Amino acid sequence: MNSILIPTDFSENSNYALEYGSFIAKAKGSRLIILHITKDQASVSAQLNATRKLPFFKGMDVQILTREGKSISKTINRVGIEFNVGLIIMGSNGVSNVGELLLGSNTENVIRKSQFNVLTIKHKMLSLELSTVLFPSDFSPESYQVFETVKSFADMFGAKIHLLRVVTSDRKKGSKTIDEKMNTFIKHFKLEQGSYEKVIYNDKTRELGVLNYSIDVDIDMIAIGSHGKGIVRKLVKESISQDLVRDTFKPILTVRF
Repeated sequence: MNSILIPTDFSENSNYALEYGSFIAKAKGSRLIILHITKDQASVSAQLNATRKLPFFKGMDVQILTREGKSISKTINRVGIEFNVGLIIMGSNGVSNVGELLLGSNTENVIRKSQFNVLTIKHKMLSLELSTVLFPSDFSPESYQVFETVKSFADMFGAKIHLLRVVTSDRKKGSKTIDEKMNTFIKHFKLEQGSYEKVIYNDKTRELGVLNYSIDVDIDMIAIGSHGKGIVRKLVKESISQDLVRDTFKPILTVRF
């Protein structure tokens, strides 16, 4: 991953994304591309300079740029293509001083419509570390493609992966099949004992199961599949993926497949 793109509207939430992005970039040796979308570059020059001087950027390869664009998500996607980024990191629920930009809704648009993996940050991270990654899945064929990226990401940090299957019924029917699918998945990726945790978790909905488990175990990051164009079967329903971005305070990596 040579470059990471982080859009900013200079809000607190954007700065949380910038700080966490610097942590990821330092670990990966990546360049940071900081993007602000504006209709008047002169009016934001002071804020751009202040962003450039943020203490966590010290000693890093950081490029700050501005772009004009009617569609925030499309502009972000174009810049991602221009710089061939490997990841987009976005703060959610940051309100722009430009007025029309609400990063919360645009984060969802980028997740749904762009061709990039997106890491969403909602709050300031009390601890900049990545020792556990939660992978909620149905372990269908599509999940294998998603997990390639998730495993690569976790391996870079030496993070333990929690493989989670949420079931929404108290009935034990089908639990054996689920266990077999998870074991086949583990065997396929040759996961070593101690590098993963296999969990079948019961809750009212899949979304609640993911959220509650991540809180119970104090997960550092959630990694989840996001549908691409033409994909009929989804690893996780689109609405679940978007609701997680809105509702959880954990960083969420949405992986294209």
